[in-house]
Amino acid sequence: MTLKEWKEEQGISYYTLGQMLGIKSINPATNVQRYALVSKEKRFPKPEMVLRIIKLTKGKVSIKDLYEEYWKTKGIK
Repeated sequence: MTLKEWKEEQGISYYTLGQMLGIKSINPATNVQRYALVSKEKRFPKPEMVLRIIKLTKGKVSIKDLYEEYWKTKGIK
């Protein structure tokens, strides 16, 4: 499951998801949108954030899911 799919399943905003992941920037939504690969700038999360995502989603979003979605955006099969 992708991070975007999990967010939608929970019915929460990117801002709320950012807060749940402990992101303390001015706008947590921006970082989460990059990790969810829905913004123009796509970013793979650092190892600590990957662990937070896996824990928060109770394993529904796995490291494999994160990598596969990221690779798709980069055209890697």
